[in-house]
Amino acid sequence: MSAGVRSLVRHGPVFAERAFKRFIRSPSNVVSTAGFPLLLLLTLLAVFSHAVEGVEDGPYAQRLVPMLVVSGLMFGSVSTAVGFFTDLSQGYMERIRTMPVSAAGPLLGAVLGEIGRAAMALAVLVAVGHGFEFRFDNGIGPAIGFFLVAMLASVSIVWIGLAMAAVARSQEALGPPLGALFLLLLFLSRGMVPVDAYPGWAQPIVRFNPATAYVTAMDRLARGGELVTPILGSLAWSAGIIAAFGWIAVRSVRRPR
Repeated sequence: MSAGVRSLVRHGPVFAERAFKRFIRSPSNVVSTAGFPLLLLLTLLAVFSHAVEGVEDGPYAQRLVPMLVVSGLMFGSVSTAVGFFTDLSQGYMERIRTMPVSAAGPLLGAVLGEIGRAAMALAVLVAVGHGFEFRFDNGIGPAIGFFLVAMLASVSIVWIGLAMAAVARSQEALGPPLGALFLLLLFLSRGMVPVDAYPGWAQPIVRFNPATAYVTAMDRLARGGELVTPILGSLAWSAGIIAAFGWIAVRSVRRPR
């Protein structure tokens, strides 16, 4: 095992603890992670549940909870990206470079901390969704798969934010564009309504969308249906996102700003 890998293994959990404590100690981060998706869940159930349940079988919560899990991951990762940008802009990474610590350690810590934050948000949404008829009808194995796909989505999504933070020149050039990107991905996904309910020109975009891949995989794992295509789709999107944005993030943080 190389010295760099040993450093990552040794110090990654330390950076992860720091990242998670930063999240816990910020009320705004907690609200963006769990409060906003819960508010959106209650609002959409109140406004759209009858219309959507008339289009397809099953309670609207079965479709909505996976989408809101993804939305919680996306908007929660914005705060992680902003926090990482703050570290970069205030010289934190410069201090790390003077220590016998891998420069990728803070990145790994941010990813591990994001998994902890995502697990908390996921537990809250699933628990509340259960009160609105969200169920794991497909057995214990697929239910575990549901949580694994959510964690995979979390790891993939946070790399997008970390890469953008690593190349951003100001916080204003990071937070709003990142939030707008995630909002666009969510509203052009099958999480809100079935694909056929979108205009014809938008349907290919909706189908070829990472949010749709994750939502579909979790939806099928929760209530049944063909699994191979959505699972492979979510794995393919994750591999591409992590490879591309991970490379950008690692390469950028190793260069002095």
